[in-house]
Amino acid sequence: MVLMAIITACFNLVRGILEAVLYFLIPRPLVSDAQTTRQRDSQLATQFIQKFAEKYGNTHPEFFRGTLSEALERAKNELRFAMVVLQTDEHDNTVKFNRDTLTSELLIPFLRENNILIWAGDVRDPESYQASITLQATTYPFVAIIAAQIPHGSSGSSPRMTVVDRFEGFSSPENLIARLTMSISRHGPSLQRIRDERAGHEAARQIRAQQDDAYLASLKADQEKERKAHELAEAQRLAEERAKKEEEARQSLALNRENWRRWALTQLPDEPHTDETDVAKLSFRLANGERVVRKFRATDTVETVYIFVDTYYLQNEASSSTVSEPPLDYTHTFDFLLVSPYPRIVHHVDKLKEIKSERGLWPSANLIVEGLTSEDDDEE
Repeated sequence: MVLMAIITACFNLVRGILEAVLYFLIPRPLVSDAQTTRQRDSQLATQFIQKFAEKYGNTHPEFFRGTLSEALERAKNELRFAMVVLQTDEHDNTVKFNRDTLTSELLIPFLRENNILIWAGDVRDPESYQASITLQATTYPFVAIIAAQIPHGSSGSSPRMTVVDRFEGFSSPENLIARLTMSISRHGPSLQRIRDERAGHEAARQIRAQQDDAYLASLKADQEKERKAHELAEAQRLAEERAKKEEEARQSLALNRENWRRWALTQLPDEPHTDETDVAKLSFRLANGERVVRKFRATDTVETVYIFVDTYYLQNEASSSTVSEPPLDYTHTFDFLLVSPYPRIVHHVDKLKEIKSERGLWPSANLIVEGLTSEDDDEE
């Protein structure tokens, strides 16, 4: 036994020296080769699982399908115990360990119930070989129990994956379960504290996120209120501007109508003398019910009759001032119609037609002044 120990120690010493020499002599993979290396290691891990199932059957722990680094990262993120199994067919105990322990109906449920992540590999593969060096494995099969731990005196720092137990050579399922139970009992509370801290941080993060969401929702609602208030104020401003422009247009139109009438009054021919011939006598019933009678020459136009009625109220104002020129850019429209009642005849405005040529006006007529309706406007 002493001789074997000495031989093993010498072998490990020589291997360590060779590895150190090769580390400095052999070029390391470039960063661009990292993806290729990961793919290779992942494929080798998958091949190991397939070969294990072919040799020992499908009753075995749920091995992690991926690289060892990915397995440890998963265990760290999920705060799970990781069991790393390194082996090689060159050792006699490998077959017995795989057949009696890894496929044990006692071990498999235990691993599942305690949510332990299992990764296994053959040390003849590059990643498994590197893991054997890192974990200082000397005898196979080799098992390391790894868990996330916070270094002493480093409160608040990120946890690191630490080997909490290791054993080499054959181990029965009962012994392996006992060792795992001891590790869980000893280091489980530490993992739970980390879980609680993460849960606290996550709860605080969610509260902050909810507060941020509530703030953003409130800000959005305030912005929406401001937008609607601005739109309402802008609509009111535009409506006021439109109303102001419409009022100005009405006032301008009213002023132009008034000035046109005062100018038209100067264009109205005088009433014929009593001794004149070819005179038409027209009787008007105004819109206010007043009756007016006036004589027109036969050659006066129908428009002249309209001007008389339209400017009648000015003729009765002694102080009415006249306008010498008609308003610019203004076309006057009469807001009434002259109608003969029986039979009903509408006498439309005509600048050229003389009274004597208008049926129903010559030589005399009783006329009604009717205000225009919308239909009359369309007809006009």
